[in-house]
Amino acid sequence: MDEDQLQAIAARDQLWSSLRVLRSEIERIAEGDYDDSPRQRQVLQLLARIVVAELRFRAEHAESD
Repeated sequence: MDEDQLQAIAARDQLWSSLRVLRSEIERIAEGDYDDSPRQRQVLQLLARIVVAELRFRAEHAESD
């Protein structure tokens, strides 16, 4: 692996780790406790961005294998 790949993996791991502070909110949404508050919309938007970034990362990583 080159330096760019290692940095991307480290950044990705750090991002996933940082979600721990939102875990209780994410779990409530996952359980169906959704009230469409501005905060929940922000959390959902953040999760969607993370999923898109993860999909891109996996697609790029698959191409380099």
